[in-house]
Amino acid sequence: MAQPRIYGGSFEPDNLNNPRTLIAGWVPRGARVLDVGTGDGVVSRWLRVNKGCQSVGVEYVAEAAERARPDCRRMLVGSIEDDVVLAQAGAEGPYDSIVFADVLEHLVDPWRVLRAVRSFLAPEGRVLLSMPNVAHWIVRLNVLQGRWDLTEGQIMDSTHLRWFTRRTAIEMARQSGYEIAATATVFKPRFARFWPTLMGYQTVLNLAPVPA
Repeated sequence: MAQPRIYGGSFEPDNLNNPRTLIAGWVPRGARVLDVGTGDGVVSRWLRVNKGCQSVGVEYVAEAAERARPDCRRMLVGSIEDDVVLAQAGAEGPYDSIVFADVLEHLVDPWRVLRAVRSFLAPEGRVLLSMPNVAHWIVRLNVLQGRWDLTEGQIMDSTHLRWFTRRTAIEMARQSGYEIAATATVFKPRFARFWPTLMGYQTVLNLAPVPA
């Protein structure tokens, strides 16, 4: 059985073709943040140091959670799909920002999670998410060649349980009770900054809950 993967690395504050940078730019200064899938804490760390934010982290991989713990007000070890962990996260709210940076594609039922965390948001709170675009030209070319090869990382990461296009990512958000406040796209190659449905490598969304 493969070892659990620790996601993280460096934060690139000047790279606007990076999903972490785009998401962090939407987080208000001094925000209360729920960082779901903290990895080694790369996003929470930058937000704490540079924007004075306080984060509650949720991380499934115990070793990653320990690395991220110093940068979080509280760390919850487990899956956000676990009802106990979900309830614990909600009890720490409300939040100004709930972050899912390349996380939802790893979940069994991301629709359920998005619906559940709506009630965790402060009145002006937002859900901020990024996810790979399975309609990217690289994947399309591989499919034309009869290939659906799983990889370590990237769009076809072997740990992904769900795949979304830009359109279906937006549909999921709307079906889960949100309106689209803002969108952004990470392009690959980065100079090809056009046609998000084909050249877009990752879809980045800023979601506002629809009033009940």
